[in-house]
Amino acid sequence: MTDIDVFGDVTCELGESALWDGSRFHWVDITGRRVYAKDWPDGDTLALSTPDPVGSVALRAGGGLVAAFRHTIAFCDLDRGSIEIAGEVEPGRPGNRLNDGAVDPSGRFWVGSMDLSESEPTGSFYRIDPDLTVTTAFNGIICSNGPAWSPDGRTMYHVDSTRRVIKAYPLDPSTGELGPGRVFASDEGQDWFPDGVTVDADGFIWNCKWDGSRIVRYAPDGTIDRVLMVPVPRPTRCAFVGPDLTTLAVTTARIGLTEAAVADAPLSGRVLLLDPGARGLPTPAFGG
Repeated sequence: MTDIDVFGDVTCELGESALWDGSRFHWVDITGRRVYAKDWPDGDTLALSTPDPVGSVALRAGGGLVAAFRHTIAFCDLDRGSIEIAGEVEPGRPGNRLNDGAVDPSGRFWVGSMDLSESEPTGSFYRIDPDLTVTTAFNGIICSNGPAWSPDGRTMYHVDSTRRVIKAYPLDPSTGELGPGRVFASDEGQDWFPDGVTVDADGFIWNCKWDGSRIVRYAPDGTIDRVLMVPVPRPTRCAFVGPDLTTLAVTTARIGLTEAAVADAPLSGRVLLLDPGARGLPTPAFGG
């Protein structure tokens, strides 16, 4: 286990969507219905209440954030305290909600949905172009997490957590079209589930393991390069942060843990900082 620092004083039930904008760190509490932002390294923490569970946030080129609420895409500005609904996704699927999302190097926002019971393949994965056109990339997901992209933007990594699989898809950067997916890594037979992902400057993939107390770094060929243990059972998503992008910020969760488990892992729900021995990539912004 590497040395761990704690960022800020917020404890989330379901912390997610670690996001760096160059000077400020953003994250969400999905079930707590909050978006947070904190200036690096010790500025004030801003919080914005949301009308629905907020699955993820990403940077927006025009300022502020683009966010995925339960069935809507919204533009949020924590400094102004404003939320503007920009479009609907899956309004006719009450058993689903939008979950993790991120922006590709070409400025498109990709977000997936999940079955609230995490048992049926009712989720889908969507590409949202800067003009807010919504395109279904593929269906049949139980719990969508990710995505992340290779440094050249030509490979997209996507997670179906319930199925314990990470897939890699070829991506045409000019059109946003995906090719057939292949299994990149599988946690079948393990006690944990793959959750959020990010990619470093060398093209290695970092994946948080829900109920695994670890973050695994995969080489581009899918082999395990290293494992970083963390003092919480449920890390959810990580992002490279700081002025030189060499610190790894990790969001975590305590939802569903027993009182005894929380007592054993009191940092559950906090944002953790660690030295990963790697450097990240700048965060793209949504062009809409």
